[in-house]
Amino acid sequence: MAAMGHTMETGRVVEWHISEGESIDEGQLLISIETDKTVVDVNSPVSGVLLKTVGQVDAEYDVGEVLAWIGDAGETVPDQPVEPDSKKRSVAAGPRVTPVAQRLADRHGIDADAVEGTGPDGRVTKEDVQRAIDDGTAPAKAEDTSVPAGEVVPLSGIRRITAERLSANWGVAPHVSEGIEVDFSQFESYRVEREADWQEKWGTPLGPNDLILAATAQTLKDHPDLNTGFVDGAICRYNEVNLGVAIDIDGGLVVPVVRNADKLSIGEIARTVRELAVKARENKLTPDEMEGGTFSVSNLGGLGIDWFTPILNPPQCGILGIGRIQRVPRYAGNEIVARDLATLVLTFDHRLIDGAPCARFLSQLRAALEAPEAFLD
Repeated sequence: MAAMGHTMETGRVVEWHISEGESIDEGQLLISIETDKTVVDVNSPVSGVLLKTVGQVDAEYDVGEVLAWIGDAGETVPDQPVEPDSKKRSVAAGPRVTPVAQRLADRHGIDADAVEGTGPDGRVTKEDVQRAIDDGTAPAKAEDTSVPAGEVVPLSGIRRITAERLSANWGVAPHVSEGIEVDFSQFESYRVEREADWQEKWGTPLGPNDLILAATAQTLKDHPDLNTGFVDGAICRYNEVNLGVAIDIDGGLVVPVVRNADKLSIGEIARTVRELAVKARENKLTPDEMEGGTFSVSNLGGLGIDWFTPILNPPQCGILGIGRIQRVPRYAGNEIVARDLATLVLTFDHRLIDGAPCARFLSQLRAALEAPEAFLD
């Protein structure tokens, strides 16, 4: 079990992508490991034959423990020490049917619990279900008339991690939210006039989200009480401004981190976010790229949401939710003019900070966003 992050102590085996006895090339997908933040696809460090898999699906292992042996065909595998009871319990405590086997059974309308399991402790594996399908011996799932018909999907992977982390945090941290309306008309005007110049200068187009990230990073420097976390019953004041950026991917949500965002130009932030987004959607983010965030930003404006109250990303004190920009009528003196407005909502941990300083943060952030010249020149 490799350490896939500075804070990682254990990992859970999600799925083996190669079976015992099969050949594998260096760099080929070998195993999926679930950390405390995400599911990581791990490639083989060498070429050879997968002689033996020691790590059991759904079992948790300490960093440094042996999960498999890869070598030459016919090579003798060293004796494996007996697993401690804690490891055995981690397998036995899991479901009798592996998540992969359950999904396959659900697709074919099969009662996976009635399939004979050949895995550790009699667990039903994907191969067991497939064998039952091929043999025509797969028992049909009995119809349950006590509940409405529908698909039951076990929580797994990123969705399970998200559910556990956010549920635990919601029950502990008192969430409070404040919102403010921001006028992006000046930025939108600049974007029309200078988009080609920005592309040439920074190598990427700029959008409102890039401006918000840059302005948030600078504003946090003047409001250090928001750039904190609740760690071991105490307030941790971070020395860096590392922005977590929520990204929607298949299967859930990930929050990679833009490190030292307050020291980056808006163009550097834009490029970093786009690179992280590509890696996220290709499932190539490393645990290091998802650690160390001190404040988070989530933008649902692109999905047509006017405003929302985001949930905190533990142990962080604050998260900013961004709604869509809308052209709406507003009074300017005695005249009605069209303005490009969006609502920003700050959710904060009331254990660490009060409402008034958060309101001052939002007011300063709005002022920066409505006069964006400092970030664009």
